[in-house]
Amino acid sequence: MAVAATLAWTPSADALRPVPNTEGTVHVWQDQLPDDMTDAQVRFEASHVDGTQKVSLQTAQGLRAVNPGFLVLHYRLGIGDGPVPFRIGSRWASDYSRVRSHNPWFWHAQGQRVLRTDSNWYLMNPTSGWRVYWARRVLLEAGLLGDDGVFADSLSVPQYLGASGFRPPFAYFKGEAAWTNRIDSFMRFEESRLRGRLYFIPNAGSWITTRDRTDYSIPDGVMIEGFAEGGANDHYAPGDWRLQMTRVLSLARLGRVVIAQSYLAPQDSVARGFVVASYLLTQGEHSFLNLDIGITAQWFPEYGLALGAPADPLPADIDALRDPGGVYVRHFARGLVAANPDDQPHTLTLARPGRLVVPVGGGELDGAADTSGWALNEQPVSGTVTVPAHGGAVILTGS
Repeated sequence: MAVAATLAWTPSADALRPVPNTEGTVHVWQDQLPDDMTDAQVRFEASHVDGTQKVSLQTAQGLRAVNPGFLVLHYRLGIGDGPVPFRIGSRWASDYSRVRSHNPWFWHAQGQRVLRTDSNWYLMNPTSGWRVYWARRVLLEAGLLGDDGVFADSLSVPQYLGASGFRPPFAYFKGEAAWTNRIDSFMRFEESRLRGRLYFIPNAGSWITTRDRTDYSIPDGVMIEGFAEGGANDHYAPGDWRLQMTRVLSLARLGRVVIAQSYLAPQDSVARGFVVASYLLTQGEHSFLNLDIGITAQWFPEYGLALGAPADPLPADIDALRDPGGVYVRHFARGLVAANPDDQPHTLTLARPGRLVVPVGGGELDGAADTSGWALNEQPVSGTVTVPAHGGAVILTGS
């Protein structure tokens, strides 16, 4: 189960709930659990999942009654603010009425505030007095909910969120380096203000833009949104996948929290295998997986994989794990995992016979949280195994 092993790791504060040590088993972080879960669903999620975000105080208390170490992140935009509500205490509300009068806090272009048109928030100047206000508000709002940290959404250089999605629009390439410095400065400031009081976890997006030099080693960790795949039937080019994996490795090697979140069709077993394999290739001390299918109690049998301690250390570059057959392989005490980011299948040559793991079932939990029909079946294999295009394979070799 995901709560079996923990490491008392905090950014220098004993008061914070520890972030679990994730090596040896798959650990799960749900993006947002519903507030109307049944008692059975609460018990299941609390005993199988390490954390979530955006839930009510009552939901958090119910989860912690089962698992006192259950972690919850408060949600807030990183460098944005607007009328769109988020959870403030017991209400869905916005602080925009307070913020809107502080004109110097806003980023301006062509003499006007810059609006994110698809989600109705305004871009803030991260090196203005906004950053002082942000830290103070986060501490207040997280305190109202008893949260353990803050998830800072959309904390990226604006151009990497889509330059045309703002009004006035940004120009690609122009000013990106200056914005990188602003984002890094904002993260350093917030990390210093929140250290020992709240975990600071920004959303780094997919992190596949080659121009992106944002230093996401500054905070306690990140969410990678669109981990391994952009979405259902949306495959990254192999070079983009390798870039994302190598960047994830850079954080995992430092012991940072990495929440690997993907969006895929629950019945797509090939995509599920690829995402799980990619996660295990990059899994460090504080790595979490989420095969997200929306705001619902959910589970996948792959989350029950227990390969044991890694036999291969985390490399600096994902290409160090590429084998002669073209797949990327990492060995563990009880087996190995292989991922194939290419458009054609590749052959994995086995050093000895093993058992190919074949998941059955998974997805939304019913009200009784009954997973009796879900399982990890094992199929004997020897010699070679075909790893499908944009797929993965988990081979057990130990008892």
